[in-house]
Amino acid sequence: MVFYECMMTAKNTAHYNTLTALMKEMSLKIVNNGGIVRSIQNHGIRQLPHRFKSKYADREGNRWYEKGRFISVFYDANPNVMRQVEGVLNMDDQILRTTHLRATNKFMDVNNMKENKNPYIEEIVREMEEASQK
Repeated sequence: MVFYECMMTAKNTAHYNTLTALMKEMSLKIVNNGGIVRSIQNHGIRQLPHRFKSKYADREGNRWYEKGRFISVFYDANPNVMRQVEGVLNMDDQILRTTHLRATNKFMDVNNMKENKNPYIEEIVREMEEASQK
């Protein structure tokens, strides 16, 4: 499984219950396909770097947004599940933009068995070589 970070920007006018239902649907899709949701973080409403255009105009006729709600979801899943999650987010009209990143953490170094890429194995090999030279 791969550790992903999904950063999304939703409309600032999106209702709390709508976004909660979307996060539940997304989490259920991940868990049902063998993934693990590590955390969901709401970063609040912020000024966007430039105007974002939504797919459809809302009831008031607004299509351009200068503010947005930023949400991050960290999860472990295989790449097929990540594409399914992207599909769910792309179908929702409350989401303006999404970005999936392959997140890194300290445990990636520990799980890597290649000697030249794992600093912990390099240190052990170096200590063993020093001990054999004595």
